[in-house]
Amino acid sequence: MKKILYFATLFLLLAFTNKDSIINHTTVYIAPQSRLMISGTTNVNTFSCDFDMDRLEKSVPIYYEKVGGKYIFKKATLVLNNSGFNCGSKGINSDFHELLQSEAYPQIVLKLKQIEGNLYNDSPINVTVDIKISGHTNSYTIPVNLSEGGLSSVSGTLNLSLGDFKLKAPKKMLGLIVVHDTISIDFDLALQMD
Repeated sequence: MKKILYFATLFLLLAFTNKDSIINHTTVYIAPQSRLMISGTTNVNTFSCDFDMDRLEKSVPIYYEKVGGKYIFKKATLVLNNSGFNCGSKGINSDFHELLQSEAYPQIVLKLKQIEGNLYNDSPINVTVDIKISGHTNSYTIPVNLSEGGLSSVSGTLNLSLGDFKLKAPKKMLGLIVVHDTISIDFDLALQMD
């Protein structure tokens, strides 16, 4: 009787396991017309630093599994070399690299962790991503818009605090010009799946 009860319990547990949690693999290609920009404000002006998409790895391997209505990513990493950002002038570029501590931490690393929402309607989906800047990692959930055309487009904006990454904005002109704590990462990526 104990053996029958044991096998019945085991059978029931196996019957309720999630069958769509199989690891999938694909490669995403990022088209050159994609755009990624970091922007912020000071007490006297605004600044924006565009990433040169020619300096980005064009193909990104992705491993994921679908669990219920979520896509859980095992591997999906985008690496941005800080030297790929152009803020418009040599002085602002220098300040930007000082802010990011580029000498010690030359890259920003974005790891896609999870997508939740309906990929097949027009409403935004929620994307969870780990962002590593200057050796510090924080997790953010971002509402993202998807659109279909010749290529798939993924766009959104993330506002984050420099303090989240233990960054101190440089002060210029004896402290008369101060960078505010909040910066924005705007992205519009044109993607093609393998």
